[in-house]
Amino acid sequence: MGIAGRIQRYIFIQCLNGLAMTMGIILGAILLVDMVEQLRTVGARIELSLMDAFQLTIMKAPQLILETLPFAILVGSMLAYSKLNRSSELSAIRAAGMSAWRFLAPAFFLAGLLGLLSMMAIDPLSTHTNAKYEYDRASLLQETGAGIDARKNLKTVWLRQGTETTQSVIHGEVAPDDNQSLLDVEIFVLEKNGEEFDFQRRIDAKKATLRPGFWQLEGVTEYSDRNEPIKQDFLALTSTLDPSTILNRSKDEKSISFWKLPRLIADARQAGLDADKYIMKFHTLLAMPVLLGAMSMIGAIVCLRLRRSGGVTQLLAAGIGAGFLLFFVNQVSKGLASSGATPPEAAAWAPALIALFSVLSIIAFAEDG
Repeated sequence: MGIAGRIQRYIFIQCLNGLAMTMGIILGAILLVDMVEQLRTVGARIELSLMDAFQLTIMKAPQLILETLPFAILVGSMLAYSKLNRSSELSAIRAAGMSAWRFLAPAFFLAGLLGLLSMMAIDPLSTHTNAKYEYDRASLLQETGAGIDARKNLKTVWLRQGTETTQSVIHGEVAPDDNQSLLDVEIFVLEKNGEEFDFQRRIDAKKATLRPGFWQLEGVTEYSDRNEPIKQDFLALTSTLDPSTILNRSKDEKSISFWKLPRLIADARQAGLDADKYIMKFHTLLAMPVLLGAMSMIGAIVCLRLRRSGGVTQLLAAGIGAGFLLFFVNQVSKGLASSGATPPEAAAWAPALIALFSVLSIIAFAEDG
């Protein structure tokens, strides 16, 4: 490994140390506040020990890491490069003939690596721990009679399935203990007649469970214009939906992991459902390496000015302000996508790409004129 490689490895370690320090402080403060909140809210309704409160809080840690990682990258880069600047190591690195592109590369590489890790590992872990948090919290409240009647909180869904000749519109409430079952189900079966679909029959069922390739209906009553109502204990109805993903649409997009999103989006579109919020999350995760890379570059370039030149404090404030501005623009972009004003793909990628290209242009202008 040449001298340039050793310098880059040294800078990478400094960036990693800065990130670890920043993430530790931010995460520790947030978890402490959340633990107090658990004791205040859940502890006010049941007898909650410190260990139970800690266990509930720690389950939210992966989601908190995802939410705070961009700011941790920003501040961590600022800490690393300001330290190198204060010790005159940046001056020595420049004097050795290394360009800014090369000694900024370790921060960008670390940010991109963390972006990939967030997308492929931290987000799936977050969805799992969030689900466990909701289940454990509900169990603690339910065991003491402090819980809420689950029936009152059932989520209603509308689904559509079928082929080119037959379509079914399904309405029901997702079972609280089984995300592949619906309660109080109504199914409207339509058949194609020319260019349009005509109503053929209606099926009511007390419960419908989605199995691979079919719905298993229980407590069935079938209505049609041609016959009297027919009652059956069980009935199987062909389905084109995927039991592992489609009923997850009743959940918030935060409860769906990165690896399940593509199939869920495809199934939702096939069922005629709005998949924008899932598309938004999927592309937001895909854009995470770019966003974190932009944050790392913003944090680094504001620390490159020599301390004897003055204005370092103003540059640091400008860097923090730029990071918050990027976060604000990102949130506004998500809001526009939620309202249907912009495509979710554009809303997810535009802030990250604009920030990255802007900061790269600044570096190019400063280095190459």
